[in-house]
Amino acid sequence: MRDTLLVLGDLLNVLPDAIVAVDGKGRIVFANAQVYELLGYIPDELEGQPLGYLIPKTYRTEHKSHFAKFRDHGKPRPMGDQPLLYALHKSGSEMPVSISIANIDLDGEIYSFAVIRDCGDVNSEITNVTFQAETDALTGIGNRLRLSQELQTAIEKSCPFSLLFLDLENFKPFNDDYGHEVGDKVLQIVAKRLQALIRSEDLAARLGGDEFVLFLDGIDDTEILEQRALAVADSVIRPFHIGDLSSVVGVNIGGAIFPRDGGSERELLKVADQNMYKAKQAGILYKISA
Repeated sequence: MRDTLLVLGDLLNVLPDAIVAVDGKGRIVFANAQVYELLGYIPDELEGQPLGYLIPKTYRTEHKSHFAKFRDHGKPRPMGDQPLLYALHKSGSEMPVSISIANIDLDGEIYSFAVIRDCGDVNSEITNVTFQAETDALTGIGNRLRLSQELQTAIEKSCPFSLLFLDLENFKPFNDDYGHEVGDKVLQIVAKRLQALIRSEDLAARLGGDEFVLFLDGIDDTEILEQRALAVADSVIRPFHIGDLSSVVGVNIGGAIFPRDGGSERELLKVADQNMYKAKQAGILYKISA
């Protein structure tokens, strides 16, 4: 078998993709020269190591199960249900890759060959497309999709958080009196101010029109949320300048706290929206449900 691998190695070393061969015990018995280019390992460093050596820790248990099933019943195929998988670079970083595997009988013993292809360009493209899909085109902050994903993740993990639902007051005249270009600039100014107020773990999103929502991670205290709402209101209503125009825009804010005010995205947004409307009716800047 060793002689067979050496003969195959002459061929496999000239191929553009990284290739590793694994025996029935899950040990790497061969790696071609491209493994170094992709993952930073000299081929000899990998010989005798378990295949999990190249798999990020997060995925090792799942990968071990899939690999065992493939050894018993697998046909040549791409590995995994996702467009991208991740391999572990010698530096410890995770490399986006695609992996195709096949079982080959060499001298009466079955070996699994994995073809590992660099997908850095694909990953960048997917990241770019995802960013565009989750970003409000006008303001550059999150959109409804991004907010929904953030909420679903936090709810599924039972992580406490709060929402602030913002509706601008006296915004319509900017579009009517000065045109939509000025109205758009007002929205961009508001979005920039909101983005400047939040932490890295928070999210500012525009739902559409002149409605915005802030997702505030880890906050489940009414007093703290009121302080944040006041800071947001003070920032939004500051005077701004657009060309020769100097003006202000008003805001009403409603709050909701998870899990106190609801256990779903729909319930929480409804409570925050209702509290915003109550603030508007009462002529106050914000309303946080008690």
